[in-house]
Amino acid sequence: MSETKATSLEHQKETVRVETFSDGVFCIAITLLSIEIGVEVTGHTTDKDLTEALISKWPICLAYVISFVNVLLAWIGHHGLFKNLRDTDNAVMISNGLLLMLVALVPFPTKTLGMFLITDALKTAVIFYTGYFVLISIAFKLLWYTASRNKNLLVHGITDAQINQTTKSENIGLVCNIIIMLVAFINPWISLLLSFVMWIYWIWIA
Repeated sequence: MSETKATSLEHQKETVRVETFSDGVFCIAITLLSIEIGVEVTGHTTDKDLTEALISKWPICLAYVISFVNVLLAWIGHHGLFKNLRDTDNAVMISNGLLLMLVALVPFPTKTLGMFLITDALKTAVIFYTGYFVLISIAFKLLWYTASRNKNLLVHGITDAQINQTTKSENIGLVCNIIIMLVAFINPWISLLLSFVMWIYWIWIA
């Protein structure tokens, strides 16, 4: 095996290891979301009691769906970003670790949103939740910056136009999440609706 080919395989191996580790964190984060969903009843329980208990869980179920889709889209974005990489360095792995640290935290803002969705603390809960995804966007932008700052880390043949397009997408995501968070200060429900609009943008347009 030639030295060039051996080096290429070594680079590919390192990238795959980082992606595999990251996929595991995303998988665990999504799994932990479902743990927050459960029904608590005490004493003698009738069909009516259980039905009412199940219906009362709709806020946490809604929060679960919102977070599941957001984490899924984040995972898709992470996969797309790493498709542009053929190698990593310490800066990339540290920034990727920062992103994964935030992703692993997703059950916390999700549970908070679900618990206070139909209370007088709705605004604070939505601000906290949407602010969390602003941090996720910042972490994504940092990850792409550390990866794209050195073309030796990127796949061969990638053009400046492609790099700029990815940078533009990261900027759009950050700006949109900041806007959604700011809207939460005015109307939390509209803020959550805008989150749904972003899903449509990322799935069918971006």
